Amino acid sequence: MTYKEAVSYIRATAAFGSKLGLDNIRCLLSFLGDPQDELRCIHIAGTNGKGSVAAYIASVLKASGYRVGIYTSPELFRFSERIRINDEEISEEDIARYTHEVKRAADEMASRSMGNPTEFELVMAMAFCYFRDKQTDAVILEVGMGGRLDATNVIRSSLLSVITKISYDHMQYLGNTLEAIAGEKAAIIKPCGRVIVYPPTQNVLTVYEDECEKKEAALYVSGRAGRISAEVTGGQRFVLQGKEYTTAMPGLYEIDNASLAIQALELLKEDLAKITDDTVHEGIAKAIWPGRFEVLSKEPLIIADGAHNVDGAEALAACLREYFADNKVRLCVGILKDKQYRDMLKTLLPFASSVIACEVPNPRSLDAAELKSVIGEICPGMPIETAYDIEAAAAAIKKPQQNAAADIICGSLYLVGPIREILRA
Repeated sequence: MTYKEAVSYIRATAAFGSKLGLDNIRCLLSFLGDPQDELRCIHIAGTNGKGSVAAYIASVLKASGYRVGIYTSPELFRFSERIRINDEEISEEDIARYTHEVKRAADEMASRSMGNPTEFELVMAMAFCYFRDKQTDAVILEVGMGGRLDATNVIRSSLLSVITKISYDHMQYLGNTLEAIAGEKAAIIKPCGRVIVYPPTQNVLTVYEDECEKKEAALYVSGRAGRISAEVTGGQRFVLQGKEYTTAMPGLYEIDNASLAIQALELLKEDLAKITDDTVHEGIAKAIWPGRFEVLSKEPLIIADGAHNVDGAEALAACLREYFADNKVRLCVGILKDKQYRDMLKTLLPFASSVIACEVPNPRSLDAAELKSVIGEICPGMPIETAYDIEAAAAAIKKPQQNAAADIICGSLYLVGPIREILRA
């Protein structure tokens, strides 16, 4: 099997849809020898911030001399971004090799009428086999959606569970209340395990406490950091528990993500003894997570932020308010139609002088014409340009804009990733 054949096979499994549940992945992994049982995992769930927290923890573990596997999704541009060891993405040769391996197991399942694995399950199985064979010291697993029935939750134990900020997203699957959503996320907590959580509301905290009591697990609530300084092109300085840190990521919300990661790493020292205060400072300072209030260009100023739900839009709005005050920006926005796009737009449009309404390269995309219509309803008279593909969106951004302090690409990672690659090229 070649690399192109492997990716084509994996993409074709999208026809099986997204299936919540662990029966498929358990069966698939059993045919592969249960590689997940040989890994030491750090499991990260939450609505927003999972990728950044994973990046911070991975960066510190690398600085500490560990060989750390990282599994995240979706990719911004390349399929290989999903499976990495330290900073190295899985090679095309290994993608072909491990796809062939999991395909044999999937074919065996199908021949016995035991189900058809989804794309997420196939890639998850590939990652487990790859990380086992490459003898990683630890593996960071980012939950795809929810937690209880997510394929990553097939692991039986973890070094640590981490739950980032909880907000409303995927309600059709996870529930319509924060308590219900938190319950789905809390299911990654393992029996007699440990979990650290982003500071929750009292109702959500009760959900975590109940889950930990049921599983005899230890619960830790992270403390909040204090910001010292923030520059849109220079990163941020902050203080946590009397110690000063630097992050290169300028998104204001990154202080909370970094703070959660630092306190998670303190707990991980029990199992990963090479973590020190120096490696924590070094790793936090060097961590990068593309597409999260990322400066793609300084002249002109172009920023990409994968805000894809209401909470993400509010976090982006806070950054725009802090960094640009009363100066307006040009929004390049594309949103999936199953999101709360009206609420997202109401949050972001007050900061816009004009908008590029984009079609996202995903079957779930809100049509660019419909997006333009909704924007016009919310902000009558707003100058709006439509872009029906990524190339048109990138071309529109490249046109100089006299009355905008910056260009902000936002609304979906499926939009941010491809445009990011075009502009960086």
